[in-house]
Amino acid sequence: ELWGEIIGDPQADLARLDEQISHLTVCDISCRYLIRVDCSAAGSILNWISAHQAAGRSIRFVNVPRLVATFFHVIGITEYAQVLTSEN
Repeated sequence: ELWGEIIGDPQADLARLDEQISHLTVCDISCRYLIRVDCSAAGSILNWISAHQAAGRSIRFVNVPRLVATFFHVIGITEYAQVLTSEN
């Protein structure tokens, strides 16, 4: 799960997710309580997702707030992972 504000370097959050999904090939990450993500953090998330995709892992962000989902699309995260709002 990602929650709150992700600002700056999200490596601690991504390392926590790595531990939780290391044994999975398909992973849903809840963003129900995610408020915002800044540009720097989004770039790191994009790199993290592309590495997982290259390793054969499928990532889906679910229950993403609409504004964050739009930002993920603009940054390019949707090229590597599904981003589903709560309306999907």
